[in-house]
Amino acid sequence: MREHKVVVMGPLGVGKSTLVQTLTQGQAVATEARNSDPSVGKEFTTVALDYGDIALPGGDRLRLYGTPGQQRFSYLWPILLAGAQGAIVLVDAGTHPGTAQAAMYLQAIAEAAPRLPVVIGVTRCDDNLPALRAWETWLQMHAPSLPVMPLDPRQMPQAMILMDVLMSQIECNAMVTIDE
Repeated sequence: MREHKVVVMGPLGVGKSTLVQTLTQGQAVATEARNSDPSVGKEFTTVALDYGDIALPGGDRLRLYGTPGQQRFSYLWPILLAGAQGAIVLVDAGTHPGTAQAAMYLQAIAEAAPRLPVVIGVTRCDDNLPALRAWETWLQMHAPSLPVMPLDPRQMPQAMILMDVLMSQIECNAMVTIDE
């Protein structure tokens, strides 16, 4: 039996908790509290982590950890990244790629787990193809080896495609590690 630990990161309100709940079919543990940041139109926010446990074929397990997005909780990120086999970074298509939104999480991953497989999910890009292209361009310049995909974290088929891409990276990473 193998366990796969995957960390979901990104800013407040980007869909991390929603993705974890979607993948676990609503069975994830959430640690939400009333949001005290009036600049974000969201009533509740994650204050510790979201956790989901999924049984995979063959007895394997997928353990999902959704991080809080606020920078004041950044001390938790390396703790949650310890022992992870992969990470998902979510970004909001409606924000400008030049912001530190993605860079902050990618930097945290690079410092805590530099060889960790990562997939970028761009949320809220339904009819916003120019915003999606802007994010793809920014990520191509700053993280050219990472797969970037549009994602509605509420939609299981999209969530599964994102996970399939990440799990493929994890398997490739495991093969390279074995060969070294």
